[in-house]
Amino acid sequence: MKKKLLALLIIASMSMAMLMGCGSGGDSGSSSGAGTSSEPEASQPSETAGGTAEVETGQEDQEDVTLTMWVWDDAQVPATQAMVDEFHEMYPYINVEITSIAGVDDYNTKMQTVIGTQDAPSVFWMNFNLAQEYISMGFVQDLTDYIDNDPDFDITGLNAGITDAYTVDGKIYGIAKDTDGFAVFYNKALFDAAGVAYPENDWTVDEFVQTAADLTGDGVVGWSNSTSDRVYYNFMYSYGGSPYTEDGSAANVNSEGSVEAMQVLLDMMNNGYAYNRAEMDELSSSVAFESNLAAMTIDGSWMVSEYSTALGENLGIVEVPSGPNGKASTGHGIAYATTTSNPHMEETWLFLSYLGSDAAQEKQVEVVIPAANACASTWEAVYPDLNLTAFVNALEYNKPYLGNKNATAARSAFQEYMANMQSGMYADAQEAMDAAEEAMNAAMDQ
Repeated sequence: MKKKLLALLIIASMSMAMLMGCGSGGDSGSSSGAGTSSEPEASQPSETAGGTAEVETGQEDQEDVTLTMWVWDDAQVPATQAMVDEFHEMYPYINVEITSIAGVDDYNTKMQTVIGTQDAPSVFWMNFNLAQEYISMGFVQDLTDYIDNDPDFDITGLNAGITDAYTVDGKIYGIAKDTDGFAVFYNKALFDAAGVAYPENDWTVDEFVQTAADLTGDGVVGWSNSTSDRVYYNFMYSYGGSPYTEDGSAANVNSEGSVEAMQVLLDMMNNGYAYNRAEMDELSSSVAFESNLAAMTIDGSWMVSEYSTALGENLGIVEVPSGPNGKASTGHGIAYATTTSNPHMEETWLFLSYLGSDAAQEKQVEVVIPAANACASTWEAVYPDLNLTAFVNALEYNKPYLGNKNATAARSAFQEYMANMQSGMYADAQEAMDAAEEAMNAAMDQ
């Protein structure tokens, strides 16, 4: 790797806002859409993690290189494009083409056709279950030596829990992109109309159920319910259960605590306080909430922007309720990764190291919680009138939600049987979870 020049020579000419990194709030950029980043008017050094601006020497001698990047969320393309544009200013000979594949399921399907080949993207988003599968198959590039040998990159500046999730046998396979947590979003106008007090952070599951009951009526349902297995796992943990055994080797959804939590949610559906599966298939939980048909929904921090736009000053946010075992949030975070078939590792590492910098991470504060530790407060400041502390607090009680074998297949099995339970196919939660556990274990043993 060519020697980088420290930007100490030019810091005096940079604004104080730039020097503040994530503390400045930053601009998420106005570029939108996927494609090759445009040629900048002038190549200027840009700030990286730690407040150091870097520029590659001898760039005039470099041949143009085009990297490809795959993502699965159209809403995050503008922020990603802003990162690409800034990186291109730093390294004009490196072009990055973004491909956005709508929906993580379609993304996974397409990734499976190219992973390990020359057609694989240079940089791609990787989640927990993809990591468990692709790392073990030898398709993901070990980044440890690149991290250790780059004096300008500090991995400790990124969320340690997310980095750990992409670390196998002491080797790091991903650069943490973001982190997340769950909270309850609620519609203040519907609460006011029903004469129901707004919930507080210290509420319980019993109070959540009663609140949903009090809000149900006149065409409004108290809780939208959810097709997300992670939302259901939150309740499992709060009742002392879990989706998997502690070592991750087997399913645990028919344990006492898991079943008790599932019965609470099943009862809410049966009593009409929450949508059942047929109703959710007709109207998604997010649409129901945004359309003033559901007074509460449980969702992740990545939905703050969308719900804030839809509800405006009527949007309220509160922490998830506590069960007998306390609060739980099935945390997750995406990582940037590359493949072992990548023919442009030198240029790819330059891009990956930039993506892990405060300067890059702050560009996504309007849509997700950045993995950069210095950026959490900046994310909160984007929406000063909302209780985003509910999500930051959730990071403290994050729980895992995947086993350690055939993660995608096992998760899909639970989702199938969760849907069956929501559709009324079982007499009670015990019967549903017995069936789910058997299917999950079969999937894990494949």
